[in-house]
Amino acid sequence: MQLPRFERASLRDAVIRAIEEALLAGELRPGDRLIESDLAQRAGISRGPVREAVRQLVGEGVLVSYPSRGTFVTRWSPRAVEEAYSLRAVLERMATREAAQRITDEEIAQLAATVDEMEASARQGDIRQLVRLDVRFHEQLYALCGHTLLQRMLSQLRRQLYSLMGIDEGFVRHRDEIAEDHRSIVDLLRRRDPEAAGEAIMTHILTSGAEVVAQVRRLTDEQVG
Repeated sequence: MQLPRFERASLRDAVIRAIEEALLAGELRPGDRLIESDLAQRAGISRGPVREAVRQLVGEGVLVSYPSRGTFVTRWSPRAVEEAYSLRAVLERMATREAAQRITDEEIAQLAATVDEMEASARQGDIRQLVRLDVRFHEQLYALCGHTLLQRMLSQLRRQLYSLMGIDEGFVRHRDEIAEDHRSIVDLLRRRDPEAAGEAIMTHILTSGAEVVAQVRRLTDEQVG
């Protein structure tokens, strides 16, 4: 995990972003240990901001801290993954329906531009960038729903899923389909069809979630075996 040399301002947020990036890139995986002193040394900062960042991510469920053992990236059971993705699907359907009723042509163009970049990354096989763009697309969509609490809940839930996105084999196997799914959602938003757009994004998330559940179940079985 590469950490930049941070300025004094917003050090905690910078550490959080660095951890998020490492999760999305698969450099930090479920069960991996984070050592605060190591993070602080590599970033060239004191342990205070690192400790604050870690405390926040523990509170959000991204990390878990055990007395006398340390801090680790949260592990997922198949059931927990299923619950997280099913909840995300319901919440994103609501957010998409709300967005479809208020979205402007300019905002649709911004989403379409992100999908253009997703398609280019898929063609180039740049999976890390595809994952980043997937995050960007959904964050853009949350911001358009006009529902502050819903936006906050979705952003926190997706942050918890970053460690799964970083190891999700679906981004490799289905990279072209992922870009196509997002293009279809943009087209439905352009038609101002709240119901169809909401159902499309729900189907997309549930399909992705089912694959992640199967992957986590396989990894769990391998660890037990």
